[in-house]
Amino acid sequence: MRLIWLKGDYIGRHERQQTAAKAGCSFVISFHFNSFSDPRASGAEVYHNAKGNAQTIAEELLTAIVSALKNRPRGVKDAKGSRAGFIRHYHCPAVLLEPCFITNPNEAALVHDVKTLQLLGKAIADAIAVWFPDDAVIGLDIGHKFKRRNPDDRGAKCVLGDFEADHAERLAKAVAASLTKRGEKK
Repeated sequence: MRLIWLKGDYIGRHERQQTAAKAGCSFVISFHFNSFSDPRASGAEVYHNAKGNAQTIAEELLTAIVSALKNRPRGVKDAKGSRAGFIRHYHCPAVLLEPCFITNPNEAALVHDVKTLQLLGKAIADAIAVWFPDDAVIGLDIGHKFKRRNPDDRGAKCVLGDFEADHAERLAKAVAASLTKRGEKK
């Protein structure tokens, strides 16, 4: 698989969506993490853009995430009318991952553990690889990073002191490494 790192604004000018279309992406994953004022909020959810097989892939990704993190499923949701609505502007099937709440101390600890993050990245990569051929182009969108209009946006603050965008980038890189490794074995 060929991986494309999507950068620029994804709301307003839709630069990431334009890059994905020009690159011929077959699928796009937007990496985010949830937050809430109540530190007991927990679980994983996956949004989809209702294009092609996005909902079915989202369901399999949710299963993979919950299995890797041992947290509860909060569901697969249509991005329309939600804060994930920007993924509807991708030309291809797209999902937005919210693997856990970084405002929950127990879940934040999971994504601070390198082995757990690598396990999660591999689980996500394995779920994606089932759906796409080796020559597919996959877009990787790190939420809150690389925006032109708001380059300092780091997303929600993690209870352990860093930010959502830090976790999103590490997870995206773990998924990319796992997909690359799969391709090298063939």
